[in-house]
Amino acid sequence: MQEPDIQTAAKKKRTRLSPQDREHLILTGAIEFVADRGFAFSTRELARHLNVSQSLLYRYFATREEIIEKIYERVYVGRWNPEWDEILRDRKLSVQQRLECYLLDYAKVVLQKDWVRIFLLSAFEDPVISQRYVSMLRRRIFEPLLEEQLVSMGLEAISNPEDRELALELIWGYHSSIFYLGVRQWVYKTPTQVNIETLVRSRTRSFLVGFEAFLSDLNHPEIATAPPSDIIGQAGV
Repeated sequence: MQEPDIQTAAKKKRTRLSPQDREHLILTGAIEFVADRGFAFSTRELARHLNVSQSLLYRYFATREEIIEKIYERVYVGRWNPEWDEILRDRKLSVQQRLECYLLDYAKVVLQKDWVRIFLLSAFEDPVISQRYVSMLRRRIFEPLLEEQLVSMGLEAISNPEDRELALELIWGYHSSIFYLGVRQWVYKTPTQVNIETLVRSRTRSFLVGFEAFLSDLNHPEIATAPPSDIIGQAGV
């Protein structure tokens, strides 16, 4: 292997990183470390992995909890696209078109190694990151999606709390199926061989068929709970 040029090495040695650049590099290294090792780490172990002194690490991150907070901000809050909120409420498009547009872009973010592994490892070892993110998903994606689907069907808001929770649970199951693709790739090491765009569009269509039927049944409980023979009679078949 060719030895590095002496002048180049000397120049690199003299180069001083700005505090902002140094913090960025430390945080980037911490993200990679946590994605591989999980949250059961000490600041001493992290400093050793980053090849920096513990005192230097403390200069930028006073506590282990602050490091975790910065990881959450960088990987999850920082990668959140505010246009997703707008897309889901754009009534010039059908709900299916909105979901496909949103999820195709969301998949580019969620199917990254650090996103998937940090999320799962947090859930096992220190659930603050996964809990906060799920709470944000519910508030900014699941609840607006339920509202928009009801409006598109000309239905009123769901008044029964149990029915509303069930509706949100169905949305959650559909939405998490995209995340599961990342689990297959970065945890099980068995990535899908199907085109993501094709998969998202097919899964969205399938979900909406069932979801619309569920919401319709809530507004017509006499049909939803009737025996099959009675339903055929009411339908006039």
